Amino acid sequence: MIDDLMAKAKDPMNVVEKVIAGVPGIKGYKEKELRRETDKTVRTQVARQLDEQRARLSNLQVDMVDNGQLSLLDDMERAATKLQTLSDRVRTASYGYAPLFDDVRVKEAELDALGQFDQAMFQDVARIQTIIDGMAGLAGRPDAEWMESIRALTTTLDNLNTQFGRRGEVILQAGAATE
Repeated sequence: MIDDLMAKAKDPMNVVEKVIAGVPGIKGYKEKELRRETDKTVRTQVARQLDEQRARLSNLQVDMVDNGQLSLLDDMERAATKLQTLSDRVRTASYGYAPLFDDVRVKEAELDALGQFDQAMFQDVARIQTIIDGMAGLAGRPDAEWMESIRALTTTLDNLNTQFGRRGEVILQAGAATE
């Protein structure tokens, strides 16, 4: 997916941009710029998907109220807040990874690590979606079943927030491994 986005980012270059991109030093700069835009696009898509899951969670909260399961709302709201926090962090983080992109040289190991990290974020959203899918089938079920799902969602979101916070470390480790 990341490679597809990079290819799409390069397609709209006009003839002049393609000639300029061939000049030594400029090519690396243009590649760096395209990588940053791809990173921004991927994270925007991930944040949008997280927002969709947040909306689904809100609908489940309404269902809980309708079914009189008010005792679960505080726990569900904590999970919803963690999901919103993750979405906001993904959406508002600076594009690219600054120490990586500040250097004029494009470091392939770090760029590959960034792409893999971004791709993994899509899989993380799928895990969240799977948990919420399971919750959608719990309408009217005992509170204990809801709590198990809410705990699973909360734990997953805690792990993903921690993982996203270590994004820079993952990228720098990839660079250190190649030096």
